[in-house]
Amino acid sequence: MNEKKYLIYLDILGFEKLAEDIAKEKGIERRLVRERFIDVIKERVDTIEAEKRIIGKHYGESDEWLLVTDDLDKVFRVISEILDHNTGYRGYEKIPLEIGVGTAEYDKWAKFSGKNLIIEDETIELLKTYIVNYYRAWYKEHHDGQRITSTFIVFTELVYRDLKPLDKKMCRKINYNKDKNQIIFFAVDVGRALQRGKTFEFLEKVGYPDSKVYGRIDEAYVPPANYEDIKKTLSEKRIIFITGTQEYGKTYTAVRLMWEYYNEGYTPKWVKGGEEKERINVRKRLENIEAELKSNHAIYFEDPFGRRMYEENEELERKIGTIIESCRRSKDTCVIITSREEVFKEFEKRKPSQSDIREYEKSLTLKRPSYDYEKRKEILLKWAENEDCQWIDNADLRRFVLKAVKNEKVLPTPLSMRDFSKVTMYIDKENQLKDKIEEKSEETAKAFSREIKNMSDDKILFLSFLFISRRFKINFVKTMYEKLVKELNLTNAWEFDRVLNWFKDDKVNVCEHAGFEYVLFSHSLYSEALKHLLVEDGYITRINKEIFSKLSLKLAEKDEAAGEVARAVADNFNRLPENVRNLLFNLSEKDEAAGEVARAVADNFNRLPENVRNKLLFNLSEKDEAAGEVARAVADNFNRLPENVRSALLLTLSEKDEAARRVARVVADNFNRLPENVRNKLLLNLSEKDEAAGEVARAVVDNFNIVPKEMRNLLFDFPQKNEAAREVARAVVDNFNSLPEEVRSELLLTLSEKDEAAREVARAVVDNFNSLPENVRNKLLLNLSEKDEAAGEVARAVADNFNSLPENVKKLLSTLSKKDESADIVAPALARNFNRLPEDMKELFLTLSEKDEAAWGIARAVAGNSKRIPEDVRNKLLLNLSEKDEAAREVAWTVSREFSRLPEDVRNRLLLNLSEKDKAADIVAAVLRENFDKIPDDVRNTLLLNLFGQELQIRRFNKSDIEYLVKILTLNNQYNYPVIDGPNAMERVAACKAAVFLVAEIKEQPCGFIRAVYDGSRALIHLLSVHPDYQHRGIGTALVNAVCKEFSHQGAPSVSATVTEQSVGFWEKQGFKRTP
Repeated sequence: MNEKKYLIYLDILGFEKLAEDIAKEKGIERRLVRERFIDVIKERVDTIEAEKRIIGKHYGESDEWLLVTDDLDKVFRVISEILDHNTGYRGYEKIPLEIGVGTAEYDKWAKFSGKNLIIEDETIELLKTYIVNYYRAWYKEHHDGQRITSTFIVFTELVYRDLKPLDKKMCRKINYNKDKNQIIFFAVDVGRALQRGKTFEFLEKVGYPDSKVYGRIDEAYVPPANYEDIKKTLSEKRIIFITGTQEYGKTYTAVRLMWEYYNEGYTPKWVKGGEEKERINVRKRLENIEAELKSNHAIYFEDPFGRRMYEENEELERKIGTIIESCRRSKDTCVIITSREEVFKEFEKRKPSQSDIREYEKSLTLKRPSYDYEKRKEILLKWAENEDCQWIDNADLRRFVLKAVKNEKVLPTPLSMRDFSKVTMYIDKENQLKDKIEEKSEETAKAFSREIKNMSDDKILFLSFLFISRRFKINFVKTMYEKLVKELNLTNAWEFDRVLNWFKDDKVNVCEHAGFEYVLFSHSLYSEALKHLLVEDGYITRINKEIFSKLSLKLAEKDEAAGEVARAVADNFNRLPENVRNLLFNLSEKDEAAGEVARAVADNFNRLPENVRNKLLFNLSEKDEAAGEVARAVADNFNRLPENVRSALLLTLSEKDEAARRVARVVADNFNRLPENVRNKLLLNLSEKDEAAGEVARAVVDNFNIVPKEMRNLLFDFPQKNEAAREVARAVVDNFNSLPEEVRSELLLTLSEKDEAAREVARAVVDNFNSLPENVRNKLLLNLSEKDEAAGEVARAVADNFNSLPENVKKLLSTLSKKDESADIVAPALARNFNRLPEDMKELFLTLSEKDEAAWGIARAVAGNSKRIPEDVRNKLLLNLSEKDEAAREVAWTVSREFSRLPEDVRNRLLLNLSEKDKAADIVAAVLRENFDKIPDDVRNTLLLNLFGQELQIRRFNKSDIEYLVKILTLNNQYNYPVIDGPNAMERVAACKAAVFLVAEIKEQPCGFIRAVYDGSRALIHLLSVHPDYQHRGIGTALVNAVCKEFSHQGAPSVSATVTEQSVGFWEKQGFKRTP
């Protein structure tokens, strides 16, 4: 079987010309320069070969190299190491190279050294692809005949296919036409390729050379909310303890910190503590910290205090203060230590040192949380993309997964999301994804339960209160905790306040409501975790029998806790012993607890055995306090209940005011599934209850032709009850076509006189305008126009049907325009029919524009009907409306769309007015950006002043900008490559004479920047970034204009820009044209 290999072709770009230039400038022979170039590259190749990164090589007669490797990751490492050279010639330190990468499959007899490699058919075939030559030709075609002078990398299509999705992002597809044949290859971002290679180098240094988890530390890492604070603490104090919840990214954050320091020139060192023997070594090396503190080192000590439980070490407890001081004195070394929160607290409790180690601690916890939904979503999508999950490219499945994780209990930790991504690579079915989501979420809950299981019984007792309810007052919990500690005979138990303080930092919250303090879990995952402590391997646990069950029985005796106990028992019915299950029956007899028991049964219908739940429902249906929840249980589970059980329950519940509405809805929704005698009796019972009128009316309307006559007559009785009128009207509206014409007309006319029903009747008129008899319709409109509640709907009906109405009804617009509820709806009708309006109603249109409530509607009307309204009227309206906050945004959109058709003085006045309105600022900024040269200088400057609070300043970069610019890049997700875009890189760019590095600032604070370079033949913008708060306000345009002006002064014939697909629209608006 043939094996795939990757071939890397290397050649020096512009070999002869470059040697000439250096020789001339340095006063040395060209031959010596060329020899030096070859020696430099040869030394790098020999080093790579010695490190076994390649399995073969060939050096050609034309001073080119062909290298062979068996792994795509090694390709990046090899390229990175080749490019990491120095010629020793100042100003020419780097040799420009042309690099092409392809694949070939060789049989087992193939040899890869020297000429043996070149004579292989597969090698010859690959070299004939000529992608390096094609790229040079393509570049020359698309850059005004200029030759490429800087290093480039190209991949064949087969290599591109082998790349991981995140690596494909560094590639640009090139379609090159050669002799009418289209040739496809990919140009690689050199900086990102270098970064990839550097990542592999980093992994080797920390001892994880083939790690798939940490291999994307530069791209897949999503910083927690307090990451900047973590970095600042480490930078200032030189030591940091990263503590917190398990599976929550402590190790990943520690590795990211090492990576960032590595990019700044530090040597990373990872002292591993995954296994017990390893942690012994971690502790010994931490105790002897002076030996570890070497210059320019970033050292990570993993979990020295223990993993799941605290591992006692008196020497470390005693020395920790000294260790911290030693680290603080070291100015060019940093130390990172990780620990789970519970373990760290135990260590802190035992240390004799007086030093406050909390000063050096930063936590990653569920409580704050360190990762909100947006960050969790980002983590999940990055890992899914890294694993090339099929579901990520399916919009429906992607939406399903992201909606699921909005629930904080679903895939709650970064580790659970990563594991989920790994096991769903090939899944493209929603039900399978659902199963995996549940599986990985439950695995996390079980992992958390193991941590709680290792705690002492007093702590488990305390947490069990919170598991039973999130609504217990602190004082109640304190009283019951102290009693249970004695009754359970818990030895060495902590007092309540000490236990509470122990958990306050991570697992519990104390909140105040209505003057009382409550204690509850800080995250629902802890409640999920406790469920797994009740049963193990199918057997009830000691914790269940000795702590949770006894606590439940004790709390059930208290009225304030009985309902919560009922819910906890129902939630966990199959996990509890018999005596605790029976609490549901005992509590259902207590009036104080009946409602909560009923709610618990309704919420846990499928968890309870059928005989248990039916018996409970019958008992509870007799109690007023529980009737509503029993009715909910019947409604939600109608088809799961035996017919005789549900019929009996409904008849009992129909006599309860508390359940009437819900029962009536069950009857309406399930009319044909109820026995006739049962439903008729239910309707008669319910017709006497105002709460049920609407649903009873709906049932009668839906089934008008089959209900008995006395049931039909109920429809005419209900409107006489003010409380029921709205519900009856809604039923008529929702079932308009089910009623005979004369019945619905009579009902609507009767209901139109009721304030409570007016809005619903008006909606019926709007939705069924052409289905109503004309005389009925007009009478309804006249009746309803007097009702404030219906004014908006009546205005809509008149507006939408203006031309088909009699004059007396048309004139309702005048009446309705005076009502705040309908003024904004009247406006579009007037605008659409402006030329047909009598003069008094035309004046009404102008008057309305001065009414705040109508301003938005008038503005929209003008926007949608600008061609129907005379120009002078339109301009006057727009100027009036531009001064109103309510209308500003709509007016701004009109200016944007009609810019070229508006008189210059009008549009300038409009823009100046609108630039002072917050709601319109972004649109005005867009108009300014798109029409920059069409707006007079004085107007343009005033607009900039209004939009940004003071004049926008564009200036040269200075070193104090770095922190702000890194933040801007981070907020825009552009800071993935610190080597290229980080602080050191910024200073190098600023020092480069060919570079232009400009910063936009407002109120002396940077809000955007642009970086570009002009080498005498080609001007290129390679980075533009604007703070999200200032985007869409013309700042990007101003920066681009400033750079283009600078290059124009320098004599650049044209300016190009390296852009992303998402930003193409912006650049095209600046006048740039897309190149193929």
